[in-house]
Amino acid sequence: MRKIASILILISIAFAAVNASKCEDDIMTQLKSGTVCQANDTACTTALATFLQCGVTCTQNNSSDSAVGKCVMTTCSNITNDTVKGFYNKMVACFDSVLLFSVLFIFIALLF
Repeated sequence: MRKIASILILISIAFAAVNASKCEDDIMTQLKSGTVCQANDTACTTALATFLQCGVTCTQNNSSDSAVGKCVMTTCSNITNDTVKGFYNKMVACFDSVLLFSVLFIFIALLF
């Protein structure tokens, strides 16, 4: 019974890892390609720049990934632009899936 549970947990971890990686890749692609905001939307571009600067500040003031994520979720959430707010929500969902992957990985490590 323990072997079956271990196999199911390994499969869950594999799915979570793939989803977390894809999520991070999608966000980075959007940022690098400049497709978060439309080219002529200066309000969006300004809001995105403010949000990203807040994220940089969180990165500079925290040493762990989870602390940076918590800082971004609490400090950088006051976004008024709908497009950037949607991007922020996507980032938060991605961060949650990465945390889920981390929890599953720790759980499997405790089983062995």
